[in-house]
Amino acid sequence: MREIKLKFIGTSDTAGLPVYGCNCAACDMYRKSAKTNSPSCAYIECSEGVIFIDSGSDALLGIREGKRFLAQFLTHFHADHAYGLLRLRHMNLTAPCYHPKDERGFADLLTRPHGFTFIENTPFKSVSVSGIEFTPIPLKHTRPTHGYLIKTPNKTIAYLTDCSDVEEESLAFLQKQNLNAVFIDASYDIKYNEGKHLNFDEANAMIDKMGAKEGFLIHQSHYSLSYILEHKITLKYPYIPEGFEYDI
Repeated sequence: MREIKLKFIGTSDTAGLPVYGCNCAACDMYRKSAKTNSPSCAYIECSEGVIFIDSGSDALLGIREGKRFLAQFLTHFHADHAYGLLRLRHMNLTAPCYHPKDERGFADLLTRPHGFTFIENTPFKSVSVSGIEFTPIPLKHTRPTHGYLIKTPNKTIAYLTDCSDVEEESLAFLQKQNLNAVFIDASYDIKYNEGKHLNFDEANAMIDKMGAKEGFLIHQSHYSLSYILEHKITLKYPYIPEGFEYDI
């Protein structure tokens, strides 16, 4: 079986963990453990090279060194998902960056792409990179946003961040996929909702609706983690930490 891994450099929201100057239960726990969690940043590693999914951290630059950079898949142009591209675009090679249609983009990325070729996604139309299939899935958020259905010879997974909802067409599509795993946005606790993200109860229910064999929560905030700690909540599906790896 071909070895392909999905590796997470960061799984938090835009503030990261711990949040500077915050003494909530979550931030205190992170400080005491000397751990951190960076904003959204993941990559797929296979024998041919690496494929990035979002780039909310400069840490991806170190991952690229010594490995062939195959492509970048961007869920949307919010800074905590696109920040790392500002430096990565100066790489001494060319590569495609797939993204939802969004004329605003982020900073001057679209007008000064340097090594990137920015390619607009067509919803539900697949792109293959080194035999791995990526299908953009429209999600409901404050900017045009696509999650990705990712198919390898071994597994089928969904990477769904950021979102306040998975609308009917996208949900129906995902329900037909026999998903091995779903990684989904769960920034909010159950009392905090600004209509931008799912809370952990909503994310749990969405995983169940999709019929996935496994579920994992991402884009965690210090609000959600503090609420869980203070109320001693046991989640049906876990938040995953920075450094988490999953075979796909």
